[in-house]
Amino acid sequence: MRGQRNLDLASGIPIHEQLKEILRAEILEGRLRPGDRLPTEAELCARYQVSRAPVRQALEDLVREGLIVRRRGRGTFVALRRDRDSMPVVLRVVLSHPRWRIPLDWAVRRWNAEHPDRPLELAVQEIPFLRARSALIEAVGNGEAPDLSILDSAWLAEFVAFRCLRAIGEIDPIWEAQAIAWLMPGPRTACVLEGHLYAIPISMDVSVLWVRRDWLAAEGLRPPTTWAELVEIGRHFQQPEVRRRYGLGPYPMAMVAGRTGGETTTYQTLPFLWANGGELIAEGRVLLDQPATYETLAFLRSLIWEHRLMPPEVIGFHREQAALWLAEGRVVMAVGGSYEAELIRRAAGWDEAAFLERVAAVPIPAGPHGRPAGLLGGMVFVIYRQSRHPEQALALLRLAIAEEPLNAFARLTCRHPPWIPAASGLAREREGFLARTLPMVEQGRVRSSLVAYARVSEEWQALVEEVLAQRRPLEKAVRRTAERIAALTGSVLPEDLPI
Repeated sequence: MRGQRNLDLASGIPIHEQLKEILRAEILEGRLRPGDRLPTEAELCARYQVSRAPVRQALEDLVREGLIVRRRGRGTFVALRRDRDSMPVVLRVVLSHPRWRIPLDWAVRRWNAEHPDRPLELAVQEIPFLRARSALIEAVGNGEAPDLSILDSAWLAEFVAFRCLRAIGEIDPIWEAQAIAWLMPGPRTACVLEGHLYAIPISMDVSVLWVRRDWLAAEGLRPPTTWAELVEIGRHFQQPEVRRRYGLGPYPMAMVAGRTGGETTTYQTLPFLWANGGELIAEGRVLLDQPATYETLAFLRSLIWEHRLMPPEVIGFHREQAALWLAEGRVVMAVGGSYEAELIRRAAGWDEAAFLERVAAVPIPAGPHGRPAGLLGGMVFVIYRQSRHPEQALALLRLAIAEEPLNAFARLTCRHPPWIPAASGLAREREGFLARTLPMVEQGRVRSSLVAYARVSEEWQALVEEVLAQRRPLEKAVRRTAERIAALTGSVLPEDLPI
């Protein structure tokens, strides 16, 4: 192979993926022609100075894609066209969790049953959520993007700005118009950018305050609707005799409140700012340096150091830790998201009936100058410009969001469907967690569609951590963060506006 491409061991991309792309390029660019024999595994190991495992994985992936065939006793060969025609189209998919494969697998089974002459197959790579965004950006930069992937809807504007995604209308403009009309308002706001649909949402969720409904009822209390009521409930459950009654730990409340939690920290803490009438950024202005922000952050800090409702360790909590504390019975309240219902049920060992009897999800309580709030989020599928099979990828996603499979997925995972036909079907059921929480989801507010959203969110997370850890004076920390966000986004600070 003349002009051999080399592996980049420092890139973070798995060796087998790099080797597969090198061999694929050799085939697609004609340096290896149909019927040519590939080097043996041992020869490839020696050529690229790698072990046998990644070589074998790369070859197995290419076999599944139909680009090469193995002939017993003879070796591995570039597939002849007649061989390729009988092989399935392989879609390369990046997911952040196995759950997102469930609707795709269902769609593959249905497609293959209806199109036995044009079968599809998935080649799935899983990348943990906290690393997914950076790994996908790197893959795009290296020309190695998958056919489709899962994304947090908050990242969509950044990927659209990079021009690395296909608008659905580029593939099927008629269906794009129908799909936009079928979307719930929140997901429509998040996924329609520059007048086009750039993502196929698969779930919808909202930030909530989880409470032990049964314990509050036994104490003659109702879930809090204001910050003052939240503190009152927390103090009630701090009483030694009440703690002993329920086997509570020393703190009645938990949340994720630092950089370790990543986007979960923003998801759980930003709604407190909204619930107090504050804003982070809007209409090209950074609005962080305002009284509502000082009041909000001072309140969250007071939950640790003044009221002692939360331990200082929440600053270092991982993204699921607050929900797990609630499931374990260590706290009576935990800030979280509606999507955590599945996690709480599983960790506590409850069926749905026991879960609904013991736990309630309520909006983030109102501050002195606002009203209860919730941050609307969700996960979306996107198709990349580098996709080799965009039409097949869209056909698969259209099957995955059909009402029947999407509602089955919603019930299984406790994640709301973002499409009106599916959501309407669940709403008619009246009972169950999804029906109970649908009004909160419908009233939730989406995050701003900022190209620099991920970095703005990181600045907010750092601010929350600094203030709650008491590392920097509140006013100085807020001012510094506002200036950094203005620099990141090109937005202006209020005092910079002409009079």
